[in-house]
Amino acid sequence: MESHGLDPRTAKLHLDTLQADGAVAGARSGAPFWYVFAQSLCIAGFVTSFGLGRWEATGFSISAVLLVLLGMLRPIITGTRADPWAYRASLLVGIRQAAIVAVGVVLGMFAVKPADSPVLLGAAVLVTFMGSLVLGLRMERALVRSITEGA
Repeated sequence: MESHGLDPRTAKLHLDTLQADGAVAGARSGAPFWYVFAQSLCIAGFVTSFGLGRWEATGFSISAVLLVLLGMLRPIITGTRADPWAYRASLLVGIRQAAIVAVGVVLGMFAVKPADSPVLLGAAVLVTFMGSLVLGLRMERALVRSITEGA
């Protein structure tokens, strides 16, 4: 085996440097709290739209456009093209997050809108917002961990 002039100590130094670089890259790849908060507000805004009456379509449109815009700005905000949906650990959290959002949307469509209940609407919005926020933050931590550990 050829060593290219590297002694074990130099090789260890290079590996340690790579590991430190991975930790920095991992830390930068996760979205900041305010980003996940804004994302959760957009999702909760979408569910809130079920209670807007004739302005419902406007609420859906604004929420959807803002959510897409956030997604487009993510590489600029984080400075990386790291995708939380590309790593197994963060993907599993993301699936749970999507399930909670789906529950909020289904509640909005089939429970809140026909009943015209502000209490049900508030509950659906709160569950959707909190679920999206908590699991969104977990998803970002899982992404950072995956990149840092080189998974």
